[in-house]
Amino acid sequence: MKKFIGETIQEALKNATFELKCLEVELEYEVVLHPKKGFLGFGKQDAVILAKKAPLSARPSVQEVAPKEPTPKPKQDSYSQIQDNFFQEKRSSQEIAREILLEIKELFAFLPYQIDEVRVKVEKNLYANVEFDGQDCGLLIGEKGYRYQAIYYLLSIWLKKEYGLGLRLEIADFLKNKERKIEEYLEENYDKIISRSSFQTQSFDPVGASVALKRFREAIPDKYIVLKQISELESVIVINDFRSR
Repeated sequence: MKKFIGETIQEALKNATFELKCLEVELEYEVVLHPKKGFLGFGKQDAVILAKKAPLSARPSVQEVAPKEPTPKPKQDSYSQIQDNFFQEKRSSQEIAREILLEIKELFAFLPYQIDEVRVKVEKNLYANVEFDGQDCGLLIGEKGYRYQAIYYLLSIWLKKEYGLGLRLEIADFLKNKERKIEEYLEENYDKIISRSSFQTQSFDPVGASVALKRFREAIPDKYIVLKQISELESVIVINDFRSR
């Protein structure tokens, strides 16, 4: 048997039929490696098969391989067809969470960090809640959260591209502590914010700014709230009254 490679098993089979000059039904083959998508290029694995032409006596006859006439299906309106396709293709949040968990574990297996546990939960098919625990979580966060920000950026791009999900990333309560401090700051300054026509917050790092912007907009929906970047790593939140036309 000869080895053939492709991004999918079907592609490997196509390569085999091309080189061996035969149809797919004339092949004898076995799958050596199943393909893996990997994570942003890490851990990606092509499909590998061993294949050869089957002996003439073992090949199926034309009658055996002839396609069957499709059974007529009752006509459906376009809306019903869309519904059927949607529910057939939709996977459960638990299945998606398991797949994400395996991909993340494969990625972090390449890094020299002691991570005891990774948990993934998909919430309402809108975002993935990813949590890390372990003795090296401080190293994952990094000084002033710089490494946390890099990990968040990579994971969020991947989750949006592959699954259409947002991300809530928690590493050893780093995000919870940020949210708690933002909540305390909001409570201390709430009266000033609502009584003034304009208010500017203290500076926040990128993670804190993102958390604060979301929380302020939830708590004060009748104000115009925007993020203003003051340096590469710091931003403030500006809160103004809506201008009437």
